[in-house]
Amino acid sequence: MSTTTTTTITTTTINGDDYELIKVLILGDYHVGKGSVLRRYHYDEFELGVSAIGVDFIKRDYGIVDGKNYKIQIWDVNGCERFRTITSSYYRGSHGFLLLYDVTNQESFNNLQFWINEIKKNSPISSSSSNGLPPIVIIGNKCDLINDIKVDHIKSKQFCDSLSINSFQNVSAKDSININEPFEILFKQIIEKGHSQTISPKKNIEKNNNSNKSCSIL
Repeated sequence: MSTTTTTTITTTTINGDDYELIKVLILGDYHVGKGSVLRRYHYDEFELGVSAIGVDFIKRDYGIVDGKNYKIQIWDVNGCERFRTITSSYYRGSHGFLLLYDVTNQESFNNLQFWINEIKKNSPISSSSSNGLPPIVIIGNKCDLINDIKVDHIKSKQFCDSLSINSFQNVSAKDSININEPFEILFKQIIEKGHSQTISPKKNIEKNNNSNKSCSIL
């Protein structure tokens, strides 16, 4: 069963003050549960058998850190990963990545290297990082299916260590296990490294107003 989702915005109304925007892209093979993890994190809901088509994102307030107001955008490029046609613009605009696999599906774990390579190739932040990668948290979803697990924690840890990625978490969108932790870890890494985009609503409004003005010679 497939449903088409629409963009959901749940932030408070922008009052004209500058803020720091953090953009996060969720990556991984088709049907590893990216949409379910995002839905559980944002809505605290789970619906079995629902997959989204197209590009969806959520936007929410994060809070004040060191005197700066942060807002979060999390992008789920649903369906595109089936054909691995995610455009480079999504990578370039992202400050960090959540990389998912299904712990009951060995192939989805093996394909993590493909997504790592895509991040290296397309993310401008990679070139400025010591390990050649932007902030990444790797997530093993469906850990509630204990009897069906094909990828154990040790394999996942070894893969992360080989890439100097120190953030890994097994989660379950269905049973709401460890859902918030990987998001918070990634946000903190991005903030600590200073990877965010300053948004100035006042300047944008002034710019738009000026562009709408015209001068007539009579």
